[in-house]
Amino acid sequence: MVSKRTISGEAESYRRGVIFGLTMAEVLLLLIFCILLFLKIVNDELKAADQKLAQSNEELSAQEEINRVLSTENQALADQIKILTVQIASSSKSRIGNEFLNTVIEEFVKLQATNPRKAEEFLYALEDNPNFVKELQLSTVDEWEELTTVAQYSVSQDEAAILSELNPDQREQFFSNADTVSQLSPEEIREIREAALEKANPTPKAPSGNNWPPIISLSEAKDYSFKVGSAKLADEFQAALSNEISRQILSILEDYDADVIEVIGHTDLQRMRSTRTTNLDEVSAADLQAANSIALRANDNAGLGYARALSVTRELMKIPELQGYTILPYSAAQMISPADEMNLSPETYDPTQLRRIEIRVRRKQ
Repeated sequence: MVSKRTISGEAESYRRGVIFGLTMAEVLLLLIFCILLFLKIVNDELKAADQKLAQSNEELSAQEEINRVLSTENQALADQIKILTVQIASSSKSRIGNEFLNTVIEEFVKLQATNPRKAEEFLYALEDNPNFVKELQLSTVDEWEELTTVAQYSVSQDEAAILSELNPDQREQFFSNADTVSQLSPEEIREIREAALEKANPTPKAPSGNNWPPIISLSEAKDYSFKVGSAKLADEFQAALSNEISRQILSILEDYDADVIEVIGHTDLQRMRSTRTTNLDEVSAADLQAANSIALRANDNAGLGYARALSVTRELMKIPELQGYTILPYSAAQMISPADEMNLSPETYDPTQLRRIEIRVRRKQ
């Protein structure tokens, strides 16, 4: 009995020091771990806050430096405007209109912002010669603005005269290449302008003789191919249409002042299976307007030639440089040879020469 009481007492004593099955020592260790974990999270947040604060301080310092520089420049500009105003006032006896004087000051501010060196030269000239403003006074304010524009961009009188002769499109193209044009002399600029005028108004070609636009022939023998029995372009053919072929077409259009592109599909003499079906009547127009190409099916050579011409037309219509031109698809079926003759015998030409796309250009009637 004594032994049982002793064991029971020890068990009761042990249970008094246990919380949720953990001893006091284990509970203390768990509590310390939780506190350390919490302190780690707080420390990470403090570091992130310190980094953001340091970054904000750097940005603030940079902005303060920018503001300081701008303030210095504004003060310098204000001082120069005061000098200009005083010097102009000293020549008030001259009959210079108020409108012109206001324009001088406004344009001086612009000149100071775009070309400070020329603005300083203007002040020095005015200081040396009090009548400088009177001598600068022109018949109209527009002429003064034109003069300051010339000075602002360091353009000579000859160059300014050439620029004034350009139409809006020519000026836009001219200034889009300002970095290159700034290195040219007036003579070179004039030559470029004359070449552009010649290109815009080419000398008419003689209508007689063999002066017809060349035909671009894209045969399977030259690796311009479609999938077998299909109107789907091979990847190489599609890439060529977007690059060298489209550039060749555009060059011929410009050389011959043409505005219509004809795409003609040719096939070989092999008959197509009678079990084939066609969807050209239903989807031809939709294929040219859809975002994704539609699988075109033909049941004869005439239809296959037309379907292939449609596929080429669709690719050409995607090219931005050709979007201002009319592109028309045609089918020549299987009867016309590369020599523009009737082809009645399958032995005369290799089938890869017959399977081709021809591209011609002409003017609208």
